[in-house]
Amino acid sequence: MQQEALQSHFKRGVATLCILSLLSEREMYGYEIAQALETISGGRFILPEGTLYPILYRLEDDGYLDAKRIRVGKRMTRVYYRISEHGQAYYAALLEDYNSIHTGVQLILSRSNEENEK
Repeated sequence: MQQEALQSHFKRGVATLCILSLLSEREMYGYEIAQALETISGGRFILPEGTLYPILYRLEDDGYLDAKRIRVGKRMTRVYYRISEHGQAYYAALLEDYNSIHTGVQLILSRSNEENEK
């Protein structure tokens, strides 16, 4: 499997968690979210608009995000997203699940590494 395809699988699995993490700190608009993900990750987590916006729309439709549309020019409207109270609870549950799975994966990998060293 190519490197890009592998990264794509991992990104899809954690994109919602990362987006909610950013929005738990402050409200942001889509492009700002994409830039923050890239900057904070040191360029390791780049989420294309074609992936980001469907996630934002789904989170909004599910009640996890509130959206505020603000006009920023003659014709341009910017949509600011903010995590809702329901979204905070969802984020906490996702984070707990992620941490548990991450711990399990680390245990498996460390055991696998120990077996390879023998």
